[in-house]
Amino acid sequence: MYTVNNINKSFFHRTILEDISFKVDHGDIIALLGKNGIGKSTLLRILGKISQPDTGEIFYNDLNICKEKAIIRKGILYIGHDVGLYPSLSSLDNLRFACYIHGNKVKDSSIISTLNKLGLSNRINDQIKIFSKGMLQSLKYALADLIDWDILFFDEPFSSLDLKGRKAAQGYIDKWIVNSKTMIFATHDPEWSLSYCSRLLLLDNQKILFDQYTNKIDIKKIIKILR
Repeated sequence: MYTVNNINKSFFHRTILEDISFKVDHGDIIALLGKNGIGKSTLLRILGKISQPDTGEIFYNDLNICKEKAIIRKGILYIGHDVGLYPSLSSLDNLRFACYIHGNKVKDSSIISTLNKLGLSNRINDQIKIFSKGMLQSLKYALADLIDWDILFFDEPFSSLDLKGRKAAQGYIDKWIVNSKTMIFATHDPEWSLSYCSRLLLLDNQKILFDQYTNKIDIKKIIKILR
């Protein structure tokens, strides 16, 4: 489904990623772990074609996303630290527009229902520039719930969420897991990763230190590496 071959990336002559290669199969749920500044977000941006690698190739359904037209990336959804929506628009208008450009015909009632589940129904017509970080994080889940995708790249899925928001977010992740969706999460939480992900990919010293199924991993080993 998704194949990453020999990805390299540097910033200002400093190597961030070196010879990164792995495959993603349909239904994989991968936790991307590593210390701060190790390159998790950079790798996720490259996978979502937000950034370009210096060298290497990425194949999605056997087509090279680094060289082919944007249309071949239909089905890929990247959600980063920034919500990626328009600050001067309301949550309702933003989600309408996002669904439209992704080719999804979604009724306002469905958008409002999703916002209600995330505790945002009373802020439907407010410009999102006044939203808190937690509210913007919840909007990311509304986006991911309303748009059709085959593979999701999500950077720090629980950032800025309170307990209620995290519970709602986990509900969506649980639903995607039940539906055998393919996902890669960049996260700092090894305990959550081992509980909810099928694979763990650990970055260290610009490389993939290991890529293993979570049911074969000792959490003490992971915590020791991340310290």
